[in-house]
Amino acid sequence: MDSLYYISKGQKTVGPCSLDDLYGYIAYGSIRDSDLVRREGSTEWTPLRQLEELQIDPADPATVRDITTRRRTARLRDYAKVPVDQRAGVVLQRLISGFLFFPPLLWKGARAVFQDRIYSSRADAKGYLLYWPRWIETVVMVLLVIQSIVWLLGVAWLWQKGTPLAHEIIALLRTGIADLQDWLGK
Repeated sequence: MDSLYYISKGQKTVGPCSLDDLYGYIAYGSIRDSDLVRREGSTEWTPLRQLEELQIDPADPATVRDITTRRRTARLRDYAKVPVDQRAGVVLQRLISGFLFFPPLLWKGARAVFQDRIYSSRADAKGYLLYWPRWIETVVMVLLVIQSIVWLLGVAWLWQKGTPLAHEIIALLRTGIADLQDWLGK
């Protein structure tokens, strides 16, 4: 059976909660390494940083400080609860089809990558969904730059090839309008 814990935060006591709940509170930033914790059945309160179960390296109590000072982030377990715009498959489809065919989809996918965490359907050892690493942002930035360059080159090519054609079409229209006016006038 898993141990149950009580948390003392200021003048409030929360509990009982499981070790998994403690990890969740840490992930959300709800508790700090200086908050007090006690195991069920014990009367002794100890700082969270001294709780043996949370020690990554038992010789170094600063490891709990490392995991409690991270920025707040949602930790999800159920892929069905992940918002559609944060699902890896949806974002990847937008990035690829947007890069190849329809730029606004690339921009929508890029917005999701830069503003949100993109969750994979795979989970880590604790059951939390994995999310895309931050280096993906660099890849998306490169895609945006490449697409911008390609579009600019395409517009320049169309301008170069299209300008003489446009002049010919305008000249034909002017001749056609003049011929039509002469015909209607007679």
